[in-house]
Amino acid sequence: MCHMRTKQCCFDFRCPYFLSTIFVFVLVAIIGNFTSWSYFGMSKVSSIEEMTSDVTEQSSGEQLDRWMEHLPSGVISQTQLKDLLIPGSHDSATFDLDPAGGKADDFSSYIKMADEKIERWFKTQNLDFTEQLKIGVRYFDLRIIKHPETGDIRFVHGLFSRKTVIEYLNDIRKFLDENKKEVVLLDFNHLYNMGKHDHISLCTEMESTFSGMMLNRKKCLDNDMLLSKMTLSKLWELNGRVVVMYGNVRKCSNNDYIWSRNEIDILWPYTPNNELVVKNLLDQYKGLYKKDVLIVWHGILTPHSDDNFSDRMERFKDLHEFVTQTTEVIMDWIKSHSDVPFNICCADFVEEHDFVKTVINANIKPAIV
Repeated sequence: MCHMRTKQCCFDFRCPYFLSTIFVFVLVAIIGNFTSWSYFGMSKVSSIEEMTSDVTEQSSGEQLDRWMEHLPSGVISQTQLKDLLIPGSHDSATFDLDPAGGKADDFSSYIKMADEKIERWFKTQNLDFTEQLKIGVRYFDLRIIKHPETGDIRFVHGLFSRKTVIEYLNDIRKFLDENKKEVVLLDFNHLYNMGKHDHISLCTEMESTFSGMMLNRKKCLDNDMLLSKMTLSKLWELNGRVVVMYGNVRKCSNNDYIWSRNEIDILWPYTPNNELVVKNLLDQYKGLYKKDVLIVWHGILTPHSDDNFSDRMERFKDLHEFVTQTTEVIMDWIKSHSDVPFNICCADFVEEHDFVKTVINANIKPAIV
C-alpha cells in the first residue's frame, strides 16, 4: 500500500491513490485529444456531417472567422495555395444592389425582364462583406463598372451597388485588421466602361486601402515565387494577406501589388440544370491539374441565350428559390469525393447548407469517422 503522508508511494496498482492518479492522467489525455479535433467540428467518434452545424450560429461564427489561423500546423506550413480548400462567394457584392439606380450596362440583352424583377433575379448574396468574412469566406468574385452619371467605380450585376468599390473594401480592411492571420483573395474579373485612368486610379486606391498587407507581385515574380505555390505561412511571412487579381492588369503595370488574372482559372458549369453541374465542372477540369494556377469551382446555375428565362421566372419567385438546391448538390459532392483536388469553391447564398464549414473541413484529410 501507499503512504502519501510520508511521500513514499509504491507503484502498486491496488493502491487507491495510485489508481486515482492514473485516472486523472487518462482523463486529461482524452480531453486533450478530443479538443484538438473538435475545433472544426470533427472528432474521432463523429463524421463531418454529424458535427457540422448552422454556420449562422454565433458559436460557429467564432470558430470560422479565424479558420486559417487555426488550421493544423502542417497545413499552414506545407499546403500550397492551389491545394487549399477555400470558400468563395459567387457575385460577392450583390448584397447591396440599388434598384433605384437603373439597369446597368452589363445586363444581358437576351434576358427579357421587367425592371422591378431585376434585383430579385440578380442578387446572389444576402450577407455583406463583413458577414461573409466572419463565416469564413475568403475568395470574392467581383464585377465593377464606371457609373455613367457619378463617374465613380461601383460593383455591378444587372444593377449598380449603392456605394463605391473603395467604400466596401474598407470593410474588408477593418476585418483583416482585427484578424491578423486571415488571407483574402479579391478577383476583379469583369470590368465595364473603364478607361486607363480609371484602372490606374482604382488600383492605386486599393494599394492605399490595403497598405501593409498586400502581396507584392513584382517582388514575388522577381524571386520566382508563384502565387499558386505559396503557403499560408509564406504569405504571413511576406505580409501578403490580400491578393488582388485584376482583369486588366496591363493598364496597371506600375502598381506592384496588383496581380494578373493569369494566376487563376475559372470553372463554370454553363447549365441551368442541377443534374449537369458536377459533370460539366469535371469536364472543364480535365488537364487543369497540370497547371500551376488557382482554380475556382463555381457550384452555381448559369443561364444561356437559349435558356427559357421567362419560364423560370414564372415557376420561381426569385433566384434564391431557383438555385438553393444547387449548393446542396455541390456539398454532397465535396463530402463524398475527396479524390478531386478542389481549390476555391464558390456558391450563391453562402450562409446556407453548411457550405462554408463543409469546404473548410475538407482541408483536414482524411476525415475522421
